[in-house]
Amino acid sequence: MIFVARSALTCLFLAAQVAGAADDAVRFIDRAEALGVADKGVNSTGPAFADYDNDGDLDIYVSTEAHLPGHDNRLWENDGKGRFKNVAPDRGVDNAGSYGRGASWGDYDNDGDVDLAVSNMPPGTTRGRSHVPTTLYRNMLKETGKPEFEDVTRLAGVMRKGNEADARIGGLSDTGAGVAWADYDNDGYLDLLWKSADYDIDVALFRNNGDGTFADATTEAGVSIIDTVLEANSQGAPNWTDVDQDGRIDLLITNEGDANVLFRNNGDGTFKDITRSREPPTGIAFINPGNANGACVGDIDNDGDMDVYLPHADQANRMLVSRLADDGALSYQDITLTAGTGDPGGARGCTMADFDNDGLLDIYVNNGGLSNVLINDVIAQMPLFVQFYIAWKPAYNKLYLNNGDRTFRDATEGSGAEGFGIGSGVGAADVNGDGFADLFVTNRTYYSNAELVNIPQQSQLLINAGGDNNWIKVGLESRKGNRNAYGARVEVTSGDLVQVREHTSAHGYNSTNDPILTFGLGRRDSVDQIRVIWPDGEVQTLAGPATARLHRLVQE
Repeated sequence: MIFVARSALTCLFLAAQVAGAADDAVRFIDRAEALGVADKGVNSTGPAFADYDNDGDLDIYVSTEAHLPGHDNRLWENDGKGRFKNVAPDRGVDNAGSYGRGASWGDYDNDGDVDLAVSNMPPGTTRGRSHVPTTLYRNMLKETGKPEFEDVTRLAGVMRKGNEADARIGGLSDTGAGVAWADYDNDGYLDLLWKSADYDIDVALFRNNGDGTFADATTEAGVSIIDTVLEANSQGAPNWTDVDQDGRIDLLITNEGDANVLFRNNGDGTFKDITRSREPPTGIAFINPGNANGACVGDIDNDGDMDVYLPHADQANRMLVSRLADDGALSYQDITLTAGTGDPGGARGCTMADFDNDGLLDIYVNNGGLSNVLINDVIAQMPLFVQFYIAWKPAYNKLYLNNGDRTFRDATEGSGAEGFGIGSGVGAADVNGDGFADLFVTNRTYYSNAELVNIPQQSQLLINAGGDNNWIKVGLESRKGNRNAYGARVEVTSGDLVQVREHTSAHGYNSTNDPILTFGLGRRDSVDQIRVIWPDGEVQTLAGPATARLHRLVQE
């Protein structure tokens, strides 16, 4: 078992001693309009970052619940100078006529270009609109030399076993709530988990056959939740994370109105639900019911295990720290009250990143106000069997900076990241390449029968003004396993500062972060080593890497 053993007391002391962790202010400026991505009046549901055309800069895919012509999904292509142009129709990924609910990038065929899974919902009672299912797009860059996409959903078999509606329309026919890639069976090929926002519809796990096709493995893998919770309304992206550091990726499924479910990977292609287990390994802290919209996973206390932040739309957000490093066995402790991160602002999304590069993970929350309006009272064409509450009034977002002792300070006011709106997803990425994490924030605009019925919103691209703290970046590629190296664990050591990140495909409310991992160093000017534990367990070390630059590590 891969296990980092350091006492919590030592960890917290070292974290508090990180050079540069003092009071450097974090400042953002919204450049969405200037850089072409503001998208006013578009009902957006979450950003997904990737270099889809392999030109060395970050592009952004944004899912939308299209209600008007021209409101289909966006693929914001970076021109290399930081400006963006929507090329989704040209590239074949506008998902025309769809109601987009999120997306996840993953090279499922291991050919060196990144493919795209897009989660969609049915068109409701609006007839005359085609039913666009959850869709798998294959990137044809390596085959044709052009970064264009082909809809391979039916060909790849991304349909549930025995589901007549899926077979008829050629894809997942029920309301998608989020998708995420991971290689759960460690065979070198990415598998796909799909969540549904319908209370009576189960999740679906698709195992990659390695030949461009998938098989429904939900039942045989043991990840069904339909008999575990009263309402299976699984909002937000699935969270793939190795909770016990045994080298096998585990699965956290969040729900609205019922308990979340934590599945531990058995290592034989099956999972065990450990949510209600009273003895370690246990995820009993996740049974708190609430409208959880995905989760953000990261090592907030630099003790080597992964902690979890749950954004809730109906109550205070929750901060759960893993006790693995403290106790040597997996359990979680709810530290919401002492951590100072329990904002009750109606969270729809969250992201973790080291925004001030002091060596500690911070948290950003995209709020939308409390969910207190029945969607059926707002959107006339909503089917009667789909009933849930939505936010109707805008709210301010939250920026929490890490103090290094398992507490956070609210640094929102005056930061430029207040982001007043009806929030949905949010992702962090270094868009301009200066070594500091920026933010892409999406917001909701509500329409009924194509008529605007609330305050029009827009996306926000919040550029980090940066500072004097140092940094180092790590990019990963595996040529022995899944090409994206999802599931890899990266450890950066600079003296007594040791930071660990997991490389994952999605988080929070249907969003993804920068595929390049950034580690803040405070005032430190050197790094002892970068250590990568690849998904197959192979360990690779780079000694004495230069700071303030990107290091690309490849598993051959």
